[in-house]
Amino acid sequence: MPLSSTSSINNRSENDEQIQTIVKNNDSQVKSDIGANIVLIGAPGSGKGTQSTRLVDRYQICHISTGDLLRQAAQDKTSVEGQKIRETIEAGNLVDDDTVMSLIEKNLTKPECHNGVLFDGFPRTIYQGEQLEKLLQSKQKHLDAVLEYAIEDDLLKRRILGRLIHKPSGRTYHEEFHPPKEAMKDDITGEILERRSDDTNETLNARLKTYHKQTTPLIEFYRQRNIHRLVDATQKISEISKQSIENINHLRQQSASITQQIPARQTDYNIGKNQYDDAKVLKIKSLPNQLDVDKNRLSNNFLFIYNSVTSVLRDRGII
Repeated sequence: MPLSSTSSINNRSENDEQIQTIVKNNDSQVKSDIGANIVLIGAPGSGKGTQSTRLVDRYQICHISTGDLLRQAAQDKTSVEGQKIRETIEAGNLVDDDTVMSLIEKNLTKPECHNGVLFDGFPRTIYQGEQLEKLLQSKQKHLDAVLEYAIEDDLLKRRILGRLIHKPSGRTYHEEFHPPKEAMKDDITGEILERRSDDTNETLNARLKTYHKQTTPLIEFYRQRNIHRLVDATQKISEISKQSIENINHLRQQSASITQQIPARQTDYNIGKNQYDDAKVLKIKSLPNQLDVDKNRLSNNFLFIYNSVTSVLRDRGII
């Protein structure tokens, strides 16, 4: 066989090996990126809906919107809970937190939520945040990231108050950012465009006032836990998605790093790892011949471990 043919075959073989390696690495990367527990915070019109769809697909997790949960529950006319929720909503009142948490807990057990959850618009208060934290802890889970989509109120108003919709098709327009070819008419049918009934200045001002009043202390609540990140929601959709993913991945690595570093400092104890629902839990095994252990040495070891763990958590901003 000519040398040129042999060389060509060798090059093709090397290229095939490189392609297979790239594919394997990509598969490994994708698998390692699956799963996260995320909270999205943002005022009406900040783009949470668009980003939630992208993040749910990116991490292969389920999407939980309390508004959707309540509407679905209200449609169930066979249950006492559904009737209670329906009557509360029809009366114009807010559904109590215990009922909302019950609905969330039921949904967390669904197969599509196995890899994690994206909470859209929940929690809204510190109390709800505390209840969600307890619920996740009871299932050996925790929040990985809380993303706040920040945008000035004036720009939000321009975004929302300028929205136009063609109801029969669902096509949407915007007076300023995506205007129709002819004012107030659908580009395809020429039919009249409409505004959403709640897209009024009065309604929007009330919603923004409530939003800021509720979420300002909630954001501080998550900042103290070092899982809050702010994303500029005035950027292009693709850039917002990119920054969202970067923040989530960074916070997940930070959490994993803490889990890995804590046992490394505890060299004087026999430490085992048990896994429950993919959450690593440290368990200090009982010491052999405990009655024969020198009390002073045990006390010193305990202080060493306590100081080491505290130091790591303080460095990471957890405490």
